Amino acid sequence: MHPRSLPLKAILITFFLTLASTLLLLNFSSGEKKLEEQLPRLYDLHDPQYQRAMGVLLGPPIREGNRTQALVNGDRIFPSMLEAIRGAQNTITFETYIYWSGDIGRAFADALTERARAGVKVHVLLDWLGSAKIDEEFLEQMRGAGVEIQKFHEPHWYH
Repeated sequence: MHPRSLPLKAILITFFLTLASTLLLLNFSSGEKKLEEQLPRLYDLHDPQYQRAMGVLLGPPIREGNRTQALVNGDRIFPSMLEAIRGAQNTITFETYIYWSGDIGRAFADALTERARAGVKVHVLLDWLGSAKIDEEFLEQMRGAGVEIQKFHEPHWYH
């Protein structure tokens, strides 16, 4: 190896490590990014075109006999979701990215467990990452009542 190439390699390595460290630091230190422009609403919630668009986005169409309701935050969403679960008579298919811990998680686990014990077929699909902090007691309680629970998006070494 040529003696002059050693300092050049050290300089290049130092340069690229410094550059990578700086970019990484900037990435983690930049503030939360916010949308400053509101997206226009194309359809009202009850517009038939909204129903079709949701069917295209989500896969299966919104079925006849079901209804949609705009809910803004947890204070309005959770009670409505729990009411729907408690009123289910045949099946519940519950898919969520985040499964909550604490009192909210307990309320959902209790409602889903109660419906399963009442003979309702209950399927729960949880995102692997979003449900990582779920209390294992909730899962055991629901499984013990016959709730089918699956997790998706589990990370693999080859991804």
